Amino acid sequence: MISRKPFNFYLFFFTFLFTLSAYAQNDSVFYSFHQNRMNINETAMLVLGSWAAGNILAGTYGNFKASGEAKYFQQFNAMWNVVNLGIAALGYLNAVNYEPSSMTKLEILHEYSSLQSFLLLNAGLDVAYIATGFYLKERSKNSSSSERLRGYGNSLLLQGGFLLAFDVALYFIHQSNAALNLYPHLESLLVGGIGIGINLKL
Repeated sequence: MISRKPFNFYLFFFTFLFTLSAYAQNDSVFYSFHQNRMNINETAMLVLGSWAAGNILAGTYGNFKASGEAKYFQQFNAMWNVVNLGIAALGYLNAVNYEPSSMTKLEILHEYSSLQSFLLLNAGLDVAYIATGFYLKERSKNSSSSERLRGYGNSLLLQGGFLLAFDVALYFIHQSNAALNLYPHLESLLVGGIGIGINLKL
């Protein structure tokens, strides 16, 4: 009678190699998705930083050269974008210095989900900035500080409008990255790429 032990051993051996290959492929999918996400963030922070730096330079110049409503418009643009520049700098450094392999798969998923929720929250705040800009312009009609209120209101409309477009665009860019590089593999990734159960008697 021919022993089944050699056959079972080879079956176990090749199944083991297949399992390792599946894990490696799953890791590659996750880390590729995450690296793409960080590259997107890096580019986004460069865009935000460029916008902020341009507004600070133009706003500072306008604050000293312009007068009336235009002076306050430029003044508020400069002040507002000091914060944006700080956010862009920190975000850029985080993106370029990030090491995807330092995170687990669940941490990568959690961070992606948290960022998408954060961008939606920011979009809501951006709408509030725009609404505040309209409010200040309306209030300026019956105020002794009408030029300042109109200038600040127009600045909020510009800055809020830019940030709304920025946050919504970034949300959908990240969503597109996930749809292409994550969602098609998500079911197999969550189970570790293993859908085979084997009962071996060596």
